[in-house]
Amino acid sequence: MNDRLSLPSGQSSPQPPVIGKRLGKRKKMIVYEDEYEEGEVKPQDLLPLMNSNISDDDKEVNANPIGHVVRVSEEGEWVTKHFKGVETDGISYELEDTVLVSPEEYNMKPSVAIIKDIRETRDGRIMVTGRRFYRPEIAEKEDGGKWESEEERELFYSFDEIEFAAESVMHKCRVHFVPPNKTIPNVREYPGFFVEKVYDAKLKRLCGIVDVGYGDNKQHELFGLVQKTIDRIPSWPLKL
Repeated sequence: MNDRLSLPSGQSSPQPPVIGKRLGKRKKMIVYEDEYEEGEVKPQDLLPLMNSNISDDDKEVNANPIGHVVRVSEEGEWVTKHFKGVETDGISYELEDTVLVSPEEYNMKPSVAIIKDIRETRDGRIMVTGRRFYRPEIAEKEDGGKWESEEERELFYSFDEIEFAAESVMHKCRVHFVPPNKTIPNVREYPGFFVEKVYDAKLKRLCGIVDVGYGDNKQHELFGLVQKTIDRIPSWPLKL
């Protein structure tokens, strides 16, 4: 059976919200087991090696652009450089990587985003724009209330953008995009989040990830994300 998706052939966005506003500080150590890939070192494995006398706010984290400049943009006389990647805390991240972003409050879960743009600001900071995922418990319904999910790993994809400082990136994570005819990937074999629906924050509605009506560019984007998951899971069981 051929699992390849047929992609259709080939807009200014509102200013994305900014999260992780505290720049240059060490990221808080927040652990969510399902968000790590097999074999990846988890923060709790490193805790015995850390000096407990050093506070989070005393540890600086620096971010530096890496790779070539992919494009430039102009705003008046200022020319902004946009980069292929960024290095922070000794780890490299590139465009299209899916990452966890440190929340502003310790008792909040990290945000999840796909990196879409990396740029240097006038004051030399490296800022990242990402495609936003919503956790069901924070996505509002049209008639009030929040969505619920039986799976803690479930996320909703969206075409919303968020902006955050590169220093706020915690680590890479995996998100599986599940078409309606496939089962949810087994967490032991394929750890990570999964997405079955797209959330429209303006209309406060959910749609399937392969539904029509998003527009050619958005539909192409969704099909590409689903195809990456299909390529990653070679023997993916069909839903009964």
